[in-house]
Amino acid sequence: MSRPRGFGADAEDRARFLSRKWLGVPWLFAVSYSAVGFSIYFSLGLVADKGLGLTPLLFLGVGAVFMLNAMSYVEGASMFRERGGSSTLGRHAFNEFVSFIAGWAILIDYLIVIALAAISVPHYLTPIWSEFGTGAAEVAAAGVVIVAVAALNIRGLVGLRRQLLLTAIAVVGLLLLLLVIVVGAITSFDLSAVTDELDLWTSPSLSDAIYAGVIATVAYAGIEASSDITPDLDFEARDLRRLVAAGAAVVPLIYTGVALIALMAVPVVATPDGPQTALSGAFLEEPVLGVVESFEPTWVGDVMEVAVVIVAPAVLVWAASISMLGLSRHTYALATNRQIPSWLGKLGRRWRTPHVAILCASVIAFGLAAPADVIFLGGLYAFGATIAFTIAHLSIVRLRRTNPDRPRPFRVPLNVQVRGAEVPLPAVAAAVLTAAAWVSIVLYHDEARYIGGAWMAFGLVAYVVYRLGVEQTSLTERVSVPEEALVKDMREAEYGDILVPVFGTPLDDDIVSTAGRLADAADSPGKTPPRLEVIYVLDLPLTVPLDAPPPAERMEVANRALERAQEVGEEYETVEVATSMVRAREGGAGIVAAARERDVDLIVMGAEPPTTIRGGAVLGGVGGSRPAEIGPVTEYVLRKAPCRVLLTAPAAGSGEREVFDPRRRPAVRQR
Repeated sequence: MSRPRGFGADAEDRARFLSRKWLGVPWLFAVSYSAVGFSIYFSLGLVADKGLGLTPLLFLGVGAVFMLNAMSYVEGASMFRERGGSSTLGRHAFNEFVSFIAGWAILIDYLIVIALAAISVPHYLTPIWSEFGTGAAEVAAAGVVIVAVAALNIRGLVGLRRQLLLTAIAVVGLLLLLLVIVVGAITSFDLSAVTDELDLWTSPSLSDAIYAGVIATVAYAGIEASSDITPDLDFEARDLRRLVAAGAAVVPLIYTGVALIALMAVPVVATPDGPQTALSGAFLEEPVLGVVESFEPTWVGDVMEVAVVIVAPAVLVWAASISMLGLSRHTYALATNRQIPSWLGKLGRRWRTPHVAILCASVIAFGLAAPADVIFLGGLYAFGATIAFTIAHLSIVRLRRTNPDRPRPFRVPLNVQVRGAEVPLPAVAAAVLTAAAWVSIVLYHDEARYIGGAWMAFGLVAYVVYRLGVEQTSLTERVSVPEEALVKDMREAEYGDILVPVFGTPLDDDIVSTAGRLADAADSPGKTPPRLEVIYVLDLPLTVPLDAPPPAERMEVANRALERAQEVGEEYETVEVATSMVRAREGGAGIVAAARERDVDLIVMGAEPPTTIRGGAVLGGVGGSRPAEIGPVTEYVLRKAPCRVLLTAPAAGSGEREVFDPRRRPAVRQR
């Protein structure tokens, strides 16, 4: 018997095959579809409210725009295996400020998806108990869903069994909607029911049709969530093409087919207030349930009702879970890039998930769900989504010019040459459409304009204050916390007190942050809180007594460096920070002596900036056997330290800037 394709000769090859087979495209498709396909369970009513008989065509148009979005996101994900979606694309194409705008805009959309799913769950359970859909029971049930989603994400969604379960739920949800289409076509097929009350430019009006089409962007929810999952998956270029092809077939089919059957089963009718459908009235929060309950004969509707009651809540809960997963990873990406305070991205010691972000998101999502106003939430979602999508498309276009040689396992097709660069026409078209959609939201939806505008204004003001006031860095420069400090599984209590030498360079923040996270992770109840011993070594020549007053400029640099380190270290509430100056003849000797005197468990220090001085061929220097990052101070500490030493590499920046480093004279340029 031949061996199945993909299995290697050993366990490593087999694990790689299983990872690609089960944790690659199927998992990515499940994530995308669970957040895209589930929205039909409530977006159908939202779109039908204004779209009326045009609803199927509007969903067909949404399917086309969805594919334009998907192609840009897939190209970006194939270029940069990083979390963050549109925020990451904005960072690489433009700068941190543009990246933050996209990231902040999409955060509220994650919250809205969680709230919409939580509101919908009790309504799909009303056949079991009618009170689920009203008053306190509705709010309580939504709260239970949000709590369950938070607990699930704090515990973590990783693992083959959980991912297989999600894939199964997504497939069952897909099959249910296909069953609705088939059964509806057999029992309720009547095209005249769709067109009887349709009067172009009047019912619906042009403004209502545009608004309904924009509201349907809630179907895009899965793109950002799946882009935040992509870096953790193992797949090949052909997998991405299959994913795009599958989405191109599934999304338009599902949305258009269900919408067509829905308007046949629950048609638009004339009323004194104008044409209306029960999909946007009595069935607004549970439109798919309203559709199947309208099937004839009655027994068919009863059977389909049971299927919807069983499947729909599970699909909605999992979709909310995926949105929470996307939100937590998105927050983590923003925190590691110093766009929001790092404590928001803090990882729990046991499960290594950003529990602070998840808990904060749960509170906000419940606040959005409590009024149970799905029409308001749909408009607000579109406000943030169209901003993020526009930035994502513009980023793809710009990266074709600024970074044309970067490998792109998947490329958006249909390109034209403009001034020597390839310009993807689908990305350009999508950028124009999503920007126009945002303008329409601002013009036609007062609540979304004011609430969405307030959300963005608050985020931008907070970003400016945090960057300029707390971080003391520019709005556009990338400053990141090393991810290793966030995800590394340190053994509890392995490190107690940590010595952190600072040198007054721009790298000090990251070094102190790394030490702070290690100390914070080592904190345990009932034990002495960990302590950061931050020192600045005043290396004085032999001609100057050690107790002599140092030069004023050195004291100024030292005080400024220690004050800044104190601020960064105190971001970690469980960590005590102590600062001091150490006088020594040489920097390395001063660090080692301080480590012995303070009896620390670990020294965390930054590697010396790369240099073109001879020596360090291993990592880019010229000749010699010592890496460029291992300068004389670092080498002395590594050889003489009485404890373990954690050496962090210099961050790679863009452009040039002058760096004063007292470990080297004269100043060197860091690239």
